[in-house]
Amino acid sequence: MGAHRMGFLPMERNQEGVGGAIVQGNGYTPTSLGAKVYLNGGKDLLTVLNRVNGAGGEIITPKTKITDEIGYFASFEDTEGNHIYLHSKE
Repeated sequence: MGAHRMGFLPMERNQEGVGGAIVQGNGYTPTSLGAKVYLNGGKDLLTVLNRVNGAGGEIITPKTKITDEIGYFASFEDTEGNHIYLHSKE
């Protein structure tokens, strides 16, 4: 996409998952102080969290219960310093 690198995260509409895109280039500076990304962590956050350290990230907030009705949240820092938040019902 011109001067920007983009990675597309496709998903099948009739299946569970998260789709979207990530962008790298001028004007995009990874930071822990920038916008926060909140994602559906699937059925259980541990499926995602168990992969964070091996991929070079760092867990900031481990799987934490909000309430029985709302479920759980967690957060991690990716390899570029962005903070990403996750939610799951279980």
